[in-house]
Amino acid sequence: MNKLNVSIVGGDLRFVRLAQILCQKGINVSVYGLCHPDLPKEARVCDSLSEIKDCPFIIGPIPFSKDGKCIYTPMCNSYVSIEQFFLVAANSFVLGSVLNPNMRKLFEKYHVKYCDIFDMDEIAILNAIPTAEGAIQYAMQNSEITLHNSKCLVLGYGRCGKLLAYKLHALGANVSVEARSTTDLSFISTYGYRPIPLDDLKLYLHEFDFIFNTIPVKFLDASFIDLFNPEVVYIELASTPGGIDIEYCQNKGIHHVPAPSLPGIVSPKTAADILYQCLLINLRNQGAIL
Repeated sequence: MNKLNVSIVGGDLRFVRLAQILCQKGINVSVYGLCHPDLPKEARVCDSLSEIKDCPFIIGPIPFSKDGKCIYTPMCNSYVSIEQFFLVAANSFVLGSVLNPNMRKLFEKYHVKYCDIFDMDEIAILNAIPTAEGAIQYAMQNSEITLHNSKCLVLGYGRCGKLLAYKLHALGANVSVEARSTTDLSFISTYGYRPIPLDDLKLYLHEFDFIFNTIPVKFLDASFIDLFNPEVVYIELASTPGGIDIEYCQNKGIHHVPAPSLPGIVSPKTAADILYQCLLINLRNQGAIL
């Protein structure tokens, strides 16, 4: 693995920790759009995007882009346009994340090979662990009551929703979970949570002390928000645009807690190790290592 070359473009603290892991493993690391004093001295900090041209493997940030125009670089002032990036990455394999249909079309337009990290179940499941723990941390920080004996609602029963409901239940919370699928509703009941079909959601919204949303579709409009407990803490775990009308939420005085990219905020070392495992899987799939 000593001859492997990997570039990191953009990202948050978890990508700094990833650079440390890669350098410790003897991998040649170049970074651009990532500024932090903890970057290892062995890493090559590039002054221009062109310096990573033709690097065989490039790891992009989480999310890859927030506006569809530039790469997400929260720790650096560098502006990296999507078009610039694709021209440089023409001969590279790119690990991206949260790639919407328009972004995937751009990858295909520029003939850039890629993998969306969150399409990989083995990675998305592991990533749900720090997300769920971070959500619980945010809940504790933003309320004057304990989670124990509180009334919690988890919206969605995907990978993150499953783990979050499990951990809340273990803390002694009274957990309800909304889901559309009748199969999911059956599992929710089996695990000891209260199942709530989407069509019945409005009947229960007034009860909850905490609402955790994992659904990346804006479906909570004024007709839902008007039914919230005025003291509820709403924690948004879904990617942009989230699940709620934020402006109306603020006008109503609802405590709205945005919680994007939690793994990179609350547990960057663990998140970096997950990214490293993701890279290893893709390196093997591409025949770069045995």
